[in-house]
Amino acid sequence: MELLILGAAGETMGTAIGTSLVLLVSFLTLLLVLSYFVWKPVKKIMDDREQIIHDDIDSAEQRRVEAERLKEENEALLKQTQSEISELMENAKGQAKREQESIINDAQTRASQMIQEAKGDIEREKEQAIRDINDQVAELSVLIAEKMIVKEINKDDQKNLVKKYLQKAGDK
Repeated sequence: MELLILGAAGETMGTAIGTSLVLLVSFLTLLLVLSYFVWKPVKKIMDDREQIIHDDIDSAEQRRVEAERLKEENEALLKQTQSEISELMENAKGQAKREQESIINDAQTRASQMIQEAKGDIEREKEQAIRDINDQVAELSVLIAEKMIVKEINKDDQKNLVKKYLQKAGDK
């Protein structure tokens, strides 16, 4: 074995350079082959993955911006809706108040009209009662005058006759 080690040490400088060149060429060839078949696909995969990550980040940023915009739109729409609801409530309250006043005015007008009609009815009934009384008094007067003409009576008979006719008139 010593011979082999010594033999290797006894090589010439030319052989060592040749071996080194072969090793260097083999290493460079291996690097080129690895570069072409391994490094380029791995780099492409890494670049593609990097691009996907950048696209996802950009997409997420766009979605965030869109979400912010939609949030602002929703808040504005909510404020507008609340304003419209408030306005509608105020209008409804005003309309209800106007209707209430209208109903009260109509009721007062009808009540006043009914009072006037009742007063008119009472006045007509009063006039009718007065006419009826006048008619009865006239009738009694005619009857009394008729009886007096037919029979001449004394003072007591006349009083009794007037009482009798007044009582008859009261029964009617």
